[in-house]
Amino acid sequence: MSNLTDRAAYLRGLAEGMGLNKEKNENKLVLEMLDLMDEMAQKINELDGDVGELEEYVEDIDSDLSDMEDILFGDEDDDCCDEDCDCCGEYDDEEELSFDCPHCGKTVQVKAADIDYDESPVCQHCGQPFFTDLQDEDDDQE
Repeated sequence: MSNLTDRAAYLRGLAEGMGLNKEKNENKLVLEMLDLMDEMAQKINELDGDVGELEEYVEDIDSDLSDMEDILFGDEDDDCCDEDCDCCGEYDDEEELSFDCPHCGKTVQVKAADIDYDESPVCQHCGQPFFTDLQDEDDDQE
């Protein structure tokens, strides 16, 4: 970017070398344009330096964030196990989950794939929802 400031200084030198009279209207315009170009070149040079600093700062933040993600979530390529487990929260859609109905006390098996996580599963024996607190929250929001 210093090329812009160098070129603006060169133009300023040319204008001074020509001995332009500041009293003539056309020369006033040219000299004002040279002042503007000089200020713009300096401002662009400052902005270029600021952008360079910001790029370094963003790269540092990105690196720190990447380190934090590795610490918090581990390496995505590392599988803790190949089976269903409690450590990674993965489950098989065909896995059957057991629920004891709080209303009738009977145990009901439900496939994980059949569960709608927005609604409580319903007991096949008494027709009541297993998780009444979810029903209460839904009623409160309406």
